[in-house]
Amino acid sequence: MEYTPQEQLLLERIQGMDEHDLASGIVPIHDVVDILGSRCKVEILTGVARGHCRFSELKTFLYEISEKMLASGLRELTDLQLIERTDRFGYTNRAEYRITRQGLRLFSVIFAMQEWGEGYRKEFFGIENCSPNGE
Repeated sequence: MEYTPQEQLLLERIQGMDEHDLASGIVPIHDVVDILGSRCKVEILTGVARGHCRFSELKTFLYEISEKMLASGLRELTDLQLIERTDRFGYTNRAEYRITRQGLRLFSVIFAMQEWGEGYRKEFFGIENCSPNGE
């Protein structure tokens, strides 16, 4: 198999790592996989980043996610400090969500995963349309 120059650089980087580098590098990767492992977490992060700040707005935007999953995901992402919750008290009490700087930086990983996934789907399955419902 012939590798592209970029792939060859990646291979050399991997092969140049010692066992300690490999082992210590796995832990942060598991952290990211744990955070992004749930499909709804990526969708919730995206909804909040797009400006859907209140629970009701997110529920409308993310109509395929149950209220229970949305509430749980918001709680987890808040605990992980990827989004922040602000309680607004007044005539009607409400909570608003905003993406944090750390949450925003996570999108560089999300976009890299998206690009890799699109290439994989195209190369191995011949699928260029990556919409969830296949339309």
